[in-house]
Amino acid sequence: VMPSLLPSLLPSLLPSIKPSSMPSLSPTFEICGMSRDDRRFAITDTLKTVSDPIKLLTNGTAQNTALEWLLEFDTYNICPDNPKFVQRYIMAVFYFSTGGGSWNECNAPSNFSDPIDIDQANASCSIFADGFDVFGRPTVLGSDAWLSPSNECFWGGLACSQDTLSVDRIEFENYGLSGTLPAELGNLTGLRYLIVEEGTTNGTIPSEYGLLSDLVIIDLNFNELTGSIPESIYDLPILFQLDLNDNFLTGTISQSIGNLQFLQLLQLQVNQLTGTIPESMGNLTYLGVMELFGNQLQGSMPPSVCQRRDINNGMLDKLTADCDLDDIPFVNCSVPDCCTDCPF
Repeated sequence: VMPSLLPSLLPSLLPSIKPSSMPSLSPTFEICGMSRDDRRFAITDTLKTVSDPIKLLTNGTAQNTALEWLLEFDTYNICPDNPKFVQRYIMAVFYFSTGGGSWNECNAPSNFSDPIDIDQANASCSIFADGFDVFGRPTVLGSDAWLSPSNECFWGGLACSQDTLSVDRIEFENYGLSGTLPAELGNLTGLRYLIVEEGTTNGTIPSEYGLLSDLVIIDLNFNELTGSIPESIYDLPILFQLDLNDNFLTGTISQSIGNLQFLQLLQLQVNQLTGTIPESMGNLTYLGVMELFGNQLQGSMPPSVCQRRDINNGMLDKLTADCDLDDIPFVNCSVPDCCTDCPF
């Protein structure tokens, strides 16, 4: 999606924006008490530590498109001494990486300098990132169009911490997102909820997401993701939910999954995972749902996992695998003594 989207997006914006903006882009142009060139240098220099510098400076990439929007078209005019300019850039990268402009809702205005166009774009956005939070932390959110000249915390599908205005939640379900998940999200250190469901998002899950130590939920089901589950994901200290079902994930389930001591829901069904089910899954004392069917796993369900079933005074009340005798490959998991059912 990206190769066709990015080249066509900026040219369509240039005719409507540049005529009204050109006078302000003269040599005397100043924002933040600095020249246009000095602002460009300061912002670009910092963002080289956030994105791959080659991607940042290569025309047509999501990173370069986001940079040019931030520098030339964003009338919010954030300054390089504002630490939140990096967050704003990262969310613009997310927009351009995931097919922004072709989403079902909340697409950017076609003219960032036209209040009428901005109002129309905002009126076409009704996505609220207001899902349940087990910790009940106060957040701020809105339903403005993406890339509109408001704080990014008010763009539809985002919520920010009320205290810090750091992105707390990204929440999209069946809104036509495509493209790939950008590694830059790994810099959003306050992110707790990453929910991008029911789209055509492809590519791999960036290993950088393992840096997000506050993540509570990763929910990326019903997409077209490929590759293996990054080892770094298994080190997330307070992850409650890992929901990756109905993708095209390959590789094995790492023994390190046993490190996710607070995991309550694990859905890996309908992928292409291979190997055996790790014995370390028996360490997941809070797990209530484990769905593994529709893969290419084999061997036996570890007895330590069976011991976690609710019928054995554990918390695991749903446990599935390819345990029907006709399944190839076959996971040995008797029903109801261990597995609750064998769906395929």
